[in-house]
Amino acid sequence: MKKVRFDNGLQGKGFAAALVLSICAVGISTYAAYSGAVVRVNTEDEKKKQEENIFVFTQENEPVNAERYDIPKETELIIGESTETEAAEAVVTGEEEAGLFFKKPKTMPIANAEIINPYSNGELVKSETLGVWKTHDGIDIAAEEGTAVASMMKGTVTEVKKDPLWGICVIIDHGDGVLGHYYNLAENVAVKSGQEVKMGEIIGQVGNTADIECKEQPHLHFGVTVGGAWTDPQKYIES
Repeated sequence: MKKVRFDNGLQGKGFAAALVLSICAVGISTYAAYSGAVVRVNTEDEKKKQEENIFVFTQENEPVNAERYDIPKETELIIGESTETEAAEAVVTGEEEAGLFFKKPKTMPIANAEIINPYSNGELVKSETLGVWKTHDGIDIAAEEGTAVASMMKGTVTEVKKDPLWGICVIIDHGDGVLGHYYNLAENVAVKSGQEVKMGEIIGQVGNTADIECKEQPHLHFGVTVGGAWTDPQKYIES
């Protein structure tokens, strides 16, 4: 009876197992090297992105709103597409365009008078004289003809004219883009173009020269524009 030898078979199986283990080792090494490279690339990319934007982080256990002295003077926190400096300048510009109106002393052109037609704020109201619907861009202050009309604030008279609709008109530049419009005055105006006036100074008298409102009771038509836009005179003065 012959003896069967398994030496070659075992040796072949051993070699195959070693080959598989070697391939696995190479694969693991390659994956580890690739992962490390990816991590390094991502880390470098994140670092580059962070360097492109300047942020100031609060230190650990640092109190809220604590003063920091280690920030370069030229460092500016980015807000959208503008900086804090630009945002501050925008606020100041906005106040200048609004005329800083609320901070200046002012008075109604006719004291303690009744407002018979208020500012319509762009809404249409029916005109008693014309019989049509239109905006009323000022206020009508009831007063008998000959009643004195005063400047609401100090300023410079820019125009004295006779308008075909509004009659005798005086327009005063009160500064910072604010204009006062005094309409339906009498002929005997007390000021002229280029004249400086004080708050409360008499500029004329109530008349009956505005054909566009001639069916109304005697009154002063008074309007205010800020930066060229009509606004409510009563709210500005009473603020």
